[in-house]
Amino acid sequence: MLNLEQPATRIPSNEFLANSADRVCATPAGTIYLRDRCPTAFVEQLSIDRGLHAFARRPEREYELLLNIARSDTGELALAYTDTGVIIGQITLADAGSWWSEVEATREAAIEVSADWRQLGIARHLIDLVMERKELEHWILLGMGFSWHWETVQLGLQHMQYRALLANLFASYGFTEYLTTEPNIRDDPANIFLARLGRRVKPSALQQFYTCLMRSDTLPGM
Repeated sequence: MLNLEQPATRIPSNEFLANSADRVCATPAGTIYLRDRCPTAFVEQLSIDRGLHAFARRPEREYELLLNIARSDTGELALAYTDTGVIIGQITLADAGSWWSEVEATREAAIEVSADWRQLGIARHLIDLVMERKELEHWILLGMGFSWHWETVQLGLQHMQYRALLANLFASYGFTEYLTTEPNIRDDPANIFLARLGRRVKPSALQQFYTCLMRSDTLPGM
């Protein structure tokens, strides 16, 4: 059974939070800290903002998802958090879904910023931090945008407008939109599939990627 309890209510010291950070950023809403490759013990020191719930619908479940990624052997986690130890943004790099299981050196990237902390540049701060990793040139990064996760009302955008916003944001980091037969992406025209092919990805992995893009589980030879 999942433990849906929030972490211990004691607030980590500001010194601990600052010393644990890879980067400190000033925003109109206050100072935030960023840390890449967050270990489980660090995540357990933090709590989660109520506005982080797009993937799991409830912040408590979202926190458990983040902990599970931190605990896994292959998943990695970058966090944005406040000077009171509250998680307000995250990027996860995890194993790609089963459709892409045949593709070597592939990770699925997911990003979220709390609904209460948007339009402050936090997403770009997080992406900048993660994209500093030199080993990403050996990886294929997948980004899957599903319209049912998007909270567009607050931004005053339609789904297709938000889709364009995502495409433009990630294009500046080397992501390209690809057509794919992957069933979840095809479920809604507003969904978007993005990928970043590292400059040092092996040719065999690239071939596997292109094969999976348009494969079919129902049509022979595809």
